[in-house]
Amino acid sequence: MFSKNLILFGLLVINAVSGFFLFYFRYSNQSILLSNFDFTKHSNLITIILFVLLGAFIIINMISRAEYNKGGLVLLLICSLIGLVSLFVSLRFEDKTDKIEITSIYIFTGLYVLISLILLSLSRSKKLHIFSGIWIVVLLIGVLFSFTLYQVYYFKDDVSTYYDGTKRANAGVVLGAAVWGGNRPSPILRERINKAFEIYEKKYVPKLVLTGGGSPNEMSEGEVAKNELIKYGVDKNNLFVEDKSNSTFEQILFVRDKLYKKNRWDKIILVSDNYHLFRSSEICRFNGMNVDCISTDTPHTPEGAMNFCLKETVAVIFYWVFGIG
Repeated sequence: MFSKNLILFGLLVINAVSGFFLFYFRYSNQSILLSNFDFTKHSNLITIILFVLLGAFIIINMISRAEYNKGGLVLLLICSLIGLVSLFVSLRFEDKTDKIEITSIYIFTGLYVLISLILLSLSRSKKLHIFSGIWIVVLLIGVLFSFTLYQVYYFKDDVSTYYDGTKRANAGVVLGAAVWGGNRPSPILRERINKAFEIYEKKYVPKLVLTGGGSPNEMSEGEVAKNELIKYGVDKNNLFVEDKSNSTFEQILFVRDKLYKKNRWDKIILVSDNYHLFRSSEICRFNGMNVDCISTDTPHTPEGAMNFCLKETVAVIFYWVFGIG
């Protein structure tokens, strides 16, 4: 039978490897080299703190002279292995939903191991209370979800900072939305086009970037937006079009690689629905882009607004943890 300290040492090694690969996945998912690692990014800093806590409580339990239930420690070791394996398995999937479902295992097992180690260090019996740990993890996930939902729902854009007419950005970036039959912009896309024209007309930006791909044999979201803005009187030379992307994440990475860095821009304005802007701005900032946000005037029913916010909340959490866009 393995000794207590040998099991805990194995747990320490697995979680050190897990932490390294978590950072690797977070950066590789965004086509960023790990050599560009930045301690000041909020998600990186929080991850470091959690793994330092995990390591600290492993060591605290190692130096304890109390008698431990080794079966419980083995269970924690298995949980850590399952979490690590889930990271690698997620690489086999391209679909975002599949990735989220698989990597959620990593979040749950990681929090469970950390909470269990804290409880073990405080417990006199040194026995693993499985269900107590599970309930605390569920509570923590609920708190994290509620905190993120609040940020998404009550996100305040930056339009007021432009009212005095002195502030400028290099370009406005219109995030894509659906195109309807006959190459017509959907109501959501129409509102984004209208807001883009407004900030262009007010001279907040000299250029507009229109993003979004499309279905085969149909005009892309970016092209539809371009055509509408030309009808409004915008000079076509002031319009950039991205027409291959399938997600907000891909649109932002296009702007990063093809425009922001190449043209040495120092600020862009994101144009989208208010509930969409928190996640979009988080992606921009992690990728080194200085960004302001201006919300459209798209009306949402209470039910529609909550559904939008719930989806965005899940997307934000998995972006923070894994860099999944």
